[in-house]
Amino acid sequence: MSTTIRCEGCGAILQTTDPNRVGYAIDLNHTYCQACYKLLHYGESIKHFHPEDLPSLPQNAIILMVSSVLHLDLLFSYPVYRYQPEAKYVYIINQIDLLPKGTNLSHLLNRIKAYAKKMHVPYEDLILMSAKNPYDVEHLKDYLRELNEPFVYLLGVQNSGKTTLFKAITHDDKALAMKKAGLTQEALHRPFENMTIYDMPGLYQEGYLHHILPYGIYKDLIPDQEIKPRIYQLKEGQALMLEGLFALSFYGQSINPIFYIDASVKVHKTQEDRIKPLLEQKEKHFKICVDRYEDKAFKIPEGLYQITFADMGFVHIKGPGLVKMTYPKGLHLSLTEALFND
Repeated sequence: MSTTIRCEGCGAILQTTDPNRVGYAIDLNHTYCQACYKLLHYGESIKHFHPEDLPSLPQNAIILMVSSVLHLDLLFSYPVYRYQPEAKYVYIINQIDLLPKGTNLSHLLNRIKAYAKKMHVPYEDLILMSAKNPYDVEHLKDYLRELNEPFVYLLGVQNSGKTTLFKAITHDDKALAMKKAGLTQEALHRPFENMTIYDMPGLYQEGYLHHILPYGIYKDLIPDQEIKPRIYQLKEGQALMLEGLFALSFYGQSINPIFYIDASVKVHKTQEDRIKPLLEQKEKHFKICVDRYEDKAFKIPEGLYQITFADMGFVHIKGPGLVKMTYPKGLHLSLTEALFND
């Protein structure tokens, strides 16, 4: 009688026959597949599979839709409730510890509720929390006890903190919670009292940093601690460059963009007409750059708006105005109303 053995890091079925297939291990007695072992011990990233299909969900389930504060522009982009309308959907806005101290969380929550209403998204509740905060985790445990359903599924875009939350609820010490897109291959599950908690593979998002940069570089560009806002003054003809990845310039009145990005990301001011020459010799001027770029212009209406650049961060700009972005070809950019005030 054969027994299925899974990698405790990513959930893939362990196999010893094909090193190029998911779940390869030298020995079936190992805790981790080779990909997870090398990631955990050496920081080496072997390409993981990125699931694109939504799982089959039971009716008597709680679906925790986990979203990082870095991904709020995609918060209601996946209409999972259409696949199983009888389940209970709770939206978890995770990683609020990344927001600057003093952020008005009540205002943020009200804006998100208004957005959900506009999008006609049904939900049981919206919860702002950090999976790294023990108080928040205990509060969520109490909440799950009150809902009292046998199955709890963690769903969300890759790198939204699902596995960190899974480990905090279940006290699992083997699952890997790292800034590696597509790490969870198949559902991990552990008991929590009379419930079963499932950590599902991340929902695939086109145009994130892992599409253009190797793991060893993009993991350091994704914030993992409180973001200190960086405020700049730009006059017409001036531009800001973020590493050799993004350039921001504008037309019209002077603007004061406020960037919410990791402290390690280098930003420097230049002239707009210098962007192209600098990128033509990118290897000479920048440690981080890509092969191809494209341009996009955003018309900023009256009010405070946010341009999100993939999973790296975002910038707040007060309109009206016209902003031009130069960025890696194919990377996800979006313009939305800012969900919190600076």
